[in-house]
Amino acid sequence: MLLRAEAPAKINRELRVGALRPDGYHQIFSRIVSIDLADRLEIGPAETLEFSCVGPTKLPADDSNLVMRAAKALAEHLAIAPRARIRLEKRIPVGAGLGGGSTDAAVTLLLLARFWEFPGPLEELSGIAAGLGSDVPFFLVGGEADVSGRGECVLARDDPSAEELLLLVPPFSMATRQVYAAFERLRGGRATLPKRLDVETSRDFFGPNDLSDAVRAVEPRIEQYLESARKAAPEFAITGSGSSIVMRGVDSRARGWLEQRHPEATLKTARTLGRQEYQRRTSGSGGSPWKSLK
Repeated sequence: MLLRAEAPAKINRELRVGALRPDGYHQIFSRIVSIDLADRLEIGPAETLEFSCVGPTKLPADDSNLVMRAAKALAEHLAIAPRARIRLEKRIPVGAGLGGGSTDAAVTLLLLARFWEFPGPLEELSGIAAGLGSDVPFFLVGGEADVSGRGECVLARDDPSAEELLLLVPPFSMATRQVYAAFERLRGGRATLPKRLDVETSRDFFGPNDLSDAVRAVEPRIEQYLESARKAAPEFAITGSGSSIVMRGVDSRARGWLEQRHPEATLKTARTLGRQEYQRRTSGSGGSPWKSLK
C-alpha cells in the first residue's frame, strides 16, 4: 500500500498570549485557519523506519524531525515496530510561523494510522499530537478553529468564505522559543487573555498578534517588511511567531511593487481552506483515514 497526501500550512488570524504556565508553555487563545500552501507526504512499506526529504529545505532523519517523532510515537502507542518509508516534499518555509513541521507531524499520524491499521478513536491521536507540539492537534482538524490552552484545545468553527491572501516571507527564519522568551521579558506576568477574540466582533480579517513586539525585538530586520506590507495591503499581520507576514487585499500593482522592493524575499499566494477541503487533501490516496477514525 502506498499513501500520498498534502500537509497544508496555517495562518493565525489572531493570536493572544497569556501567562507562563507551570509546564513552561504560555496560555494562548488563537483563531487559526488552514491555507492551500502545502508540503507533500508519501508513505509506503519498508523493513525499518526510513525517511527522506526533497525540496529547498532538507530535514534530518533524527528525533529533531517531527515526522520521525510522530511515527515513533504512534508505533510506541500501538506497541509495534515502526516499519514504513516516509518521503516528504518540503514546500512550506521553515521558521516562518506557518506550522510546517506541525502539519507534517499531524498528517504523518493520520496516514500511518491507516497504514498501520490503528483501531482507536481520533481522541487517541489527539493525545499523541499534543505531546509532539502545541500546533499539532489543530492540524488533525484543519479548516478554521479556535485554539486554547497551550494549543491542545481545538474548537472547530464554521467555515467562512474562502479568502485570497499574499504571504511575504523574509529571507530569515524565527525560532519560536526565542520569540516566546522575548515576550516573557517584555510582558512578564502582565500578560492576560481576553474572553473573546477581536475577530469575533470586528469586521477585520486579522486581530492582534501579541507576539508582534517580541518578533520585532528578536529580529529588527522585520520592520522594513512590515512597513512595506503597510503600504501594500489594507490588512496585514505577522502570523504566529513569524517570520511570515500575511496580507489581505493586495492588488496586482501592489504585488509588483513588493517584488521590486524585496527581491530577496519570497511572495506566495495562498487561499484559506474549509474543513471539508482540508480533510480531502490530508486523507491520503486510496482511502480516507477520517472515515476509519470514528
